[in-house]
Amino acid sequence: MNKIELTREEAMLVMRLLNLFLGKAHALNVRDNSDVVPAKALKQNIFDQFMKLDTEEAENESE
Repeated sequence: MNKIELTREEAMLVMRLLNLFLGKAHALNVRDNSDVVPAKALKQNIFDQFMKLDTEEAENESE
């Protein structure tokens, strides 16, 4: 599978858009929609990558 690379700023924008989408879906009680589950997974994937980068940067700074 091909991957798309985003800058940190672009990824943060995507996270904000996902939060907006998921917030609207929650307000409308739409939780099992075919768009909601992949959006949640993408949000978690981006979050995990941010955490990994932050951990790596912290380790590099401590060296």
